[in-house]
Amino acid sequence: MKTRIFIGSSKEGLEIAEYIKSQLMTKYECYLWTDDIFKFNESFLYTLLKEASLFDFGILVATKDDFSTIRDKSFDTPRDNVIFEFGLFLGRIGSSRAFVIQESGAKLPTDLLGITVPQFEKTIPLSNSKSLNDEIARISKTIDEKITLGELGLLPSTVLAIGYFYNFVSIVCESIHSKSDITVDDSIFKNFELNIVIPKDLDADIKKRATVYFKSKTLKEIQFETLSRNFPVFVTYDNESKDILKLYDMPTTLGGIDKAIEMFMRKGHIGKTSQQKLLEERELRNFQTTLQSLVDNDAFCKNIVKIIQE
Repeated sequence: MKTRIFIGSSKEGLEIAEYIKSQLMTKYECYLWTDDIFKFNESFLYTLLKEASLFDFGILVATKDDFSTIRDKSFDTPRDNVIFEFGLFLGRIGSSRAFVIQESGAKLPTDLLGITVPQFEKTIPLSNSKSLNDEIARISKTIDEKITLGELGLLPSTVLAIGYFYNFVSIVCESIHSKSDITVDDSIFKNFELNIVIPKDLDADIKKRATVYFKSKTLKEIQFETLSRNFPVFVTYDNESKDILKLYDMPTTLGGIDKAIEMFMRKGHIGKTSQQKLLEERELRNFQTTLQSLVDNDAFCKNIVKIIQE
């Protein structure tokens, strides 16, 4: 599940957009506005509103395409649709995830004054433009920093990850540290590992899916006692060494993401569209990123918890 990036431009700026894509596509899943984004029988506005929610980041290329007179002064300006799409992405995915990269000399709206906007000098070939390559590298660095953070978004993955961590993971890990040992099947364990299993998709009821997964791994269900309540968890251990008790859980709270996506897309059909699957991938990725960040910053959790894929 690579980070998905939308790259938009005018027709005149397409060459630059294609160059940006070529520089980023080895690390991310990049789409140009020409890559079958706009569908038949859908308006551009409706498509943009829907598609913007499917991407983690957006990059809009503002090139000198038009010549405008504003208050008796003339300026080179980008196309209106590029600025509109930048604003749309700002509203959909947030100011820290939407970028406009400006050709030097292109006038941007006054609302963007005071904001640091990447600028570049256009050269032939584009690979010789130091400023363009430097700004692409800076954007890439910013993206790398942002994808390690869990941020509140349109859908609930961040909130669900926070709730799951504080209502289960943190409690279990604190209880593990408070115990000198745990007895299972008449065997005493002093070392523990908590494995959080992230499903690869949301194509089935998570509770049923967890049951199937635990059964396939021949895990044993126990009641794990904590200071607040008992939790049903699944465990396994090496029959010979019996040195580490491995606990497993699959976050059934993830089912809430599926329901939220269906409401957001106003689903009125059986099955899942490609857009719905992409939204699920994005939210699963954000859930895992948020959870990992919380684990890494908790002294009781970081040496015990492992987040694994189904």
